[in-house]
Amino acid sequence: MINPSLLLAVGTLIGSVAAGPLVQRATDTAVVNLNNNTGATNHLASGILYGIPDTPNQIPSSFYKDIGFNYFRGGGAQVAAPGRGWIWGLTEYKNRFASALSNYKTAIQQGGKCIFLIHDLWGADGTQNSSAPYPGDNGNWASWDNYLNQWISDMNANGATKNLVVDIWNEPDLGTVFWGRSQDQYLQMWGRTYARLRQAWGTSVLISGPASAGEPLTSNTWWQNYLSFIAKNGTVPDQYAWHMEGGGGDLLSAYGGLVSLLKAYKLPMKPVNINEYAVYDEEAPPGSAWWISQLERINANGLRGNWLSGAQLHDFMASLLGKTDINSPTGTGYFANGDYQVYKYYNLNMTGHRVGTLPSGDLKMDVYATVDGSTAKLLFGARPTNTGTWQIQINSLSSIGLPTSGTLNVRTWAFPLTGGHYGRVDAPTDDGYYAHTYSGNTLTLPVYQTDDTTGFAWEFSA
Repeated sequence: MINPSLLLAVGTLIGSVAAGPLVQRATDTAVVNLNNNTGATNHLASGILYGIPDTPNQIPSSFYKDIGFNYFRGGGAQVAAPGRGWIWGLTEYKNRFASALSNYKTAIQQGGKCIFLIHDLWGADGTQNSSAPYPGDNGNWASWDNYLNQWISDMNANGATKNLVVDIWNEPDLGTVFWGRSQDQYLQMWGRTYARLRQAWGTSVLISGPASAGEPLTSNTWWQNYLSFIAKNGTVPDQYAWHMEGGGGDLLSAYGGLVSLLKAYKLPMKPVNINEYAVYDEEAPPGSAWWISQLERINANGLRGNWLSGAQLHDFMASLLGKTDINSPTGTGYFANGDYQVYKYYNLNMTGHRVGTLPSGDLKMDVYATVDGSTAKLLFGARPTNTGTWQIQINSLSSIGLPTSGTLNVRTWAFPLTGGHYGRVDAPTDDGYYAHTYSGNTLTLPVYQTDDTTGFAWEFSA
């Protein structure tokens, strides 16, 4: 749920930005406030887009457990003929549904929720040809209605509604990649589908949307049209969802835009799910640390983007794993890569409660921090492909029992991406303890980001 204090904090920050730069930190300085408890740790960023094999139990359970896996998103995309989806006939639908159902079952088995992509099961997964039909073409909704009836029946027959979330369509604002029709036709489809889902399952199955490629900035006319429609139509989703995969932008600005737009259209606040985040270059330890920090700051769940294709799309937990033969769809012999170690540390080591942080003024360096008793842990990195030198200012050291001045021993962990996305990394590198003097209840430490593939963590205790 969205914490009301977060709305106040975001509003304050937005107001500060509108009036001028945030003067409380320099362009090269990120900030941690140890006395600002922002809630319990829930590893909000530990979701994945696809990445689960269609063969049950192919990836050992420990790989899901150790990162605190909590969200999966998929619907049979890129399953080849005869499994291309509804628009290619009932047999092709059934074969694609079998893939999606298997992934759903694995997600639930591993303690996660499943966002079902019904556009992929329909057949609009980005590989459809230019003559592919879309719901409501020429005012004809018969095929879409029949498809929804078939899918709802199949989900019920398989007992597949536990922890289910439905994305009505994916990136409908992204040209013709997934939705090759007008926004008006999309909005008609949204309203029609929303009503059918509520008729079938009430509010026991959540609805997510609009899963747009674009951020909900106040200048985004597509979002304005969408919010205007759902306000008038009474079809507000249970989660507001969009994607952060443009290689730019930041979540504080995007979330601030959403808050402003919801206020303008008199719509209620709902949980936020960034159900695709990070471009492929950002799926490296410093990028993952950066995105974790961004998501945790606004209390949003997040799912790693998946830039693989074909059978590999349904494997490797969205580029967190490698295996003996990466070209074998059913092959095993899995191992963790360097990026996986970031999520493992994030889940298993960063316990207690979260504390407030701010990114550097240039938005290139970000930090996520937790406090557990008298121990603080910071996970940080520069957003790829940035390199350089930044600082992290750690305030209110006395809040964990330290004196307001003195010498503090800080332990550093490094998370390298040795061997790339398919390289084996069994653990982070322990760079040892270093003593740092401080005063004024504040410690400022430099970050030397000499490459764009290594993330870092600091630990210290009273």
